[in-house]
Amino acid sequence: MMGWGGMGFGWFFGLLNMLLVLALLGLLLYLGLRAWGGGGGPKKDEALEALRLRYARGELDEETYRRLRKELERGGEA
Repeated sequence: MMGWGGMGFGWFFGLLNMLLVLALLGLLLYLGLRAWGGGGGPKKDEALEALRLRYARGELDEETYRRLRKELERGGEA
């Protein structure tokens, strides 16, 4: 039976081990949410870049470009 003598830090290593496991689970959860949670269409920056390219190629007039850019910057709320 161990008293106050040797291996008095067993609780510390147990706590450290538990924190390591929790950190690993948190990392896996974060990576999973990041991989599967962002599939809701193109990002705002990609859409704005596509709009800028269409305007630069002459596919849109200035009024249409400004209206669409404003909608994208607001988040598409019409």
